[in-house]
Amino acid sequence: MNYLRQFQYNEEITGTFIDTLLSHPNSPANAGKWLSHSLDALMVWVSRVTQIPPTVEVWQEHPADQLHALNREVHQAIFSLLERGNLHHVYTYQNSKGETFSNSLDEILTHLIIHSAHHRAQISSAWREAGITPPVSDFIFWARGK
Repeated sequence: MNYLRQFQYNEEITGTFIDTLLSHPNSPANAGKWLSHSLDALMVWVSRVTQIPPTVEVWQEHPADQLHALNREVHQAIFSLLERGNLHHVYTYQNSKGETFSNSLDEILTHLIIHSAHHRAQISSAWREAGITPPVSDFIFWARGK
C-alpha cells in the first residue's frame, strides 16, 4: 500500500473524529487535546522536512471549530511532500528538546501514520468511557467503501 492512500485515509478518518468532537460538547477534555496534538505533530514533522518554521507547537490546543481547516491544511502539505519527495532521502532535524536526529522520509511518514492511529485509539477509549460512540476507524472498513 502506498503512502498516498494511507494519508487519504488518515485525513478522512481524522475528519470523522473532528465531526464527533464537534457534535459532542460533553467530550472528555483529552479528546480535543489529543486530536489537536495529532494534527500539531503532523504539522511539526512537515516543517522539519520542508525546513520551514512550524506554525504550531507540538501540544498546542486548537478550538474544535478550527480543526477541519487544520486537518485539510496539513494533509495538503503531506500530499505535496508525497508528490515531490524521495522516500529514501534522510532529513536531519531537531526534536522539541533540541536534540538532533536523522530519519528517512519513509520512516517519518510511517511514524506519522502510527502516531495518528495511537491517538485515535486514546480518543476512542475516552469517548467510550464517557458514553460516546467513536467513529469506526479501521482502515479495512474505510478501504471497503472506496
